[in-house]
Amino acid sequence: MKILDPNGLVDNLYKYVQTNIEIAKVEVQERIEDTIKKVAIIAILVLSGAMFFIFVLLTLALFLNHILASNYLGFLIVTILLAIIIGIAFLILKRFLPTAQQEDDILKDEEY
Repeated sequence: MKILDPNGLVDNLYKYVQTNIEIAKVEVQERIEDTIKKVAIIAILVLSGAMFFIFVLLTLALFLNHILASNYLGFLIVTILLAIIIGIAFLILKRFLPTAQQEDDILKDEEY
């Protein structure tokens, strides 16, 4: 009776475990590949968006230069607007993101 043969049973069990390990490896590799593809697509979109934004700002600055009959006022106005926007964004983020001290307090509360 080969079915009840202990050596054959151990061999079959060993092959079963090895097969499951290989399947797990393939699944992990597929997940990593999918994640890399998603990150690459997001990076391309972010870079394209950044380039678009830069060209829009350059166009706006050159248009303002033309309207104001100046070589630099359009760029100065766009720079000041960007500084204001960044300042407002910083203040908003600072209000909503916890500080390091608040994070430490939260972690201490969770430990107890």
